[in-house]
Amino acid sequence: MRCMASQEPRARVYEVGEVVSALERVIATHTRAVYIRGEVVNLRSGRDGRIFWFRLEDPRDDHDARLDCLAFSTDIAQGHVLSDGGVVHALARTEFSRRDGRLVVRLRRIEPAGEGEILRMIEERRERLAAEGLFDPALKRPVPFVPRGVGLVTAAAGAARADVLRRIEDRFPVPVVVAHAAMQGPACAGEVSAAIAALDADPRVDVIVVARGGGSLQDLLPFSDEQVVRAIRASGTPVVAGIGHQPDTTLACLAADVVAATPTAAADVVVPDGEALRDDLRALGRRVRAGAVRARDRARGDLRLLGARPGLLHPHRAVVHRRREAVAGLARRMAWASRGAVAAPARDLATLGARRHRALGGVQAGSASRLAVLSARLGAGDPARPLGEGFALVRDARGAVVTSAAAARAAGRLTLEFGDGTVGARVGAKEDA
Repeated sequence: MRCMASQEPRARVYEVGEVVSALERVIATHTRAVYIRGEVVNLRSGRDGRIFWFRLEDPRDDHDARLDCLAFSTDIAQGHVLSDGGVVHALARTEFSRRDGRLVVRLRRIEPAGEGEILRMIEERRERLAAEGLFDPALKRPVPFVPRGVGLVTAAAGAARADVLRRIEDRFPVPVVVAHAAMQGPACAGEVSAAIAALDADPRVDVIVVARGGGSLQDLLPFSDEQVVRAIRASGTPVVAGIGHQPDTTLACLAADVVAATPTAAADVVVPDGEALRDDLRALGRRVRAGAVRARDRARGDLRLLGARPGLLHPHRAVVHRRREAVAGLARRMAWASRGAVAAPARDLATLGARRHRALGGVQAGSASRLAVLSARLGAGDPARPLGEGFALVRDARGAVVTSAAAARAAGRLTLEFGDGTVGARVGAKEDA
């Protein structure tokens, strides 16, 4: 057994340099250079500033990918300065680092990515967050007129910090609680979000200001990060955004309750102008004093008018005079009432008499007219009237009126009544012609 073991071939042992060289040859053979775009994160440089190490991360919200990169200062486009948070595109080639013993991506021809691409990414994020209602104007909270305390999120040594503190001190001094955070670079979004949450939990703070001076699109890119937007909307304390200058608009500005053009303008928003308030108070004081003087003068005039009245100068005479005037007034009213009590019935009687006379005259005239008509009608219907005109009324022996020849022959003896008397008659046989 020992002999067989001694005869087995031994595996070759490679030196580390040989393995590294082999890996370099494999990677160089099977990889090729490609153009790549990403966000610079965790930037470091050598002492002489000739070499840079950093990570490139995918700037899209829904992608979590990163590469370790290496670049030399000569690979960076003239005029461009690498910075954390900047988005660049470059020619990339995968290499094996002999010193670190790991794969790195060597970047050449590094240039800033087009602003149009960054703006497109921000716009896509804005549309997505707007669909969730994070920019809804109905969610905006009012800023207190005079806050008990102001929370300030800004860089520790930035000019924005000094501007805001000085402006608040000049306008209306109130306590300011400062929470320092990185205002650019990869740590910015996380630190700003944490500072907002910390100030929101502080009972001394009634309003929060996020202040940063102006900068490039890449510098302000963290303030369009989704984490910052959600931190602002999650805060129960109103948030005022004073980020950049007038043309700069980030997603944090859209989410904030109030947007100010500059950090100094943000300070103007959160505290009133003390001098203006003092001027208003002085003006109100002058108006109150002037109103009091006018009221006093008016009261004095009223008192003078009251004092000039006779009733107040001689109160006993005024009482007697008032009673006398009352009695005289009653007498005048009684006289007028008595005259009216007599005159009115007299006028009524005269009116009734005239109406009676007119009524009686009308009744008499109407009666005479009706009597004449009735007399004419009666005369027209008198049976004796035709007798005076030559007619005769024929009656039988019993006095009944005979109205036909047959009745006359049957009666035999008749009485003929004329207008001036009656005669007897006897009916004979009819003579032949």
